[in-house]
Amino acid sequence: MIKDKNLKDKKILYLVTQTKWGGAQKYVLELAQYFSKDNEVHIAFGETENQNPKFFSIAKKYNIKTIPIHKLKRSIDPKKEITATREIKKLLNKENYHLIHLNSSKAGLIGALAAKMYNLSPLNIRVRIIYTAHGFVFNEPLAKIEKIAYKFSERFSTSIQHIVITVSDFDKKSAIDNKVCSPHKMFTIHNGLDFSQYNFLNRELAREKLNLDYDKKYFGTIASFYKTKGHTYLIDAIKLLVEQKSGLIKNHQWIFIGDGPEKKDLEQKIIDNKLQEFIKIVPAKDDDWRYLKAFDYFILPSVKEGLPYTILEAGLAGIPTIASKVGGIPEIITNNETGLLTTPANPLSLKAAMRKLAKDHNLADKIAEKNKENIKNNFSLEKTLHKTEELYLKLF
Repeated sequence: MIKDKNLKDKKILYLVTQTKWGGAQKYVLELAQYFSKDNEVHIAFGETENQNPKFFSIAKKYNIKTIPIHKLKRSIDPKKEITATREIKKLLNKENYHLIHLNSSKAGLIGALAAKMYNLSPLNIRVRIIYTAHGFVFNEPLAKIEKIAYKFSERFSTSIQHIVITVSDFDKKSAIDNKVCSPHKMFTIHNGLDFSQYNFLNRELAREKLNLDYDKKYFGTIASFYKTKGHTYLIDAIKLLVEQKSGLIKNHQWIFIGDGPEKKDLEQKIIDNKLQEFIKIVPAKDDDWRYLKAFDYFILPSVKEGLPYTILEAGLAGIPTIASKVGGIPEIITNNETGLLTTPANPLSLKAAMRKLAKDHNLADKIAEKNKENIKNNFSLEKTLHKTEELYLKLF
């Protein structure tokens, strides 16, 4: 990577709410790995009872110290949040970091407050505060009072933070429109992939490992089972295809790879709608992107996203993609050119897109080829790291 100036000899802390694998965790580890070459880097994490071995094995590989924040939780609990703030401030007092990089809403609020308290002491080295929003919670389908509360929380935390990174222009515009953050603090840096690390299994081996038939067609999705991922709307769309006796159901099946709190409800919905013959749930796997070529089509029916790695990975694998028009997805996918965009929370829109791709193989091949080129040209990890380092250097 060629740069005029490097960040060197700094002490950096990354804070993330949990280590359960997802986009924020991948992002944190990639930044930590890169900046650890010339700086001392630590990662602090919450949800300490539910640790992901993969997260820690990667950190250990690059000699990155990990530090538990025992009271930092995803759920709202004011007492624990006060204690977590004290834990983080104590860590800042002990280690004297030059920069703290916060990730996701809860860590963004608690971490910013702790850093603000730390910076009040004239004896301390001033810690610079950066926050990456991996999609704003107030953009989720919530009750009005909940949206107001989350906007207030983000507004308070961004008033303390020195730089706010969004992973999509959509989130940047959303924050500005909702007066969550001053525009001069905000910068969009898209997520990116290290192309050299992606060794996809070929179609035959991927299907063998997933125990799939060689002669069927598969729509596949890879996502944690949270409500925001929209699996329930995809099930509704599949139900419509079955009820209408669409020719699609004769030789197509749907594969859901993932785990999460909604798993039991999704399994029950599949049973209630008698769709066991058509939908298969596969537990999440380490590096589940390796199995993408088992699918003929990739589909992500989310109702809220930042800029999802799975869309980038499916594009790199050359899999024609259907995705909801939410968050930063339209910044990757141009409808009918590099993929198909659907209306969020709309089974009819999902059904129409699936039928369109399944019937038009030329279209499927065309958008897959164009999207692969798009990903390689515009969404490299090198660009993400370079732009992030430029922002870090602004603070010193």
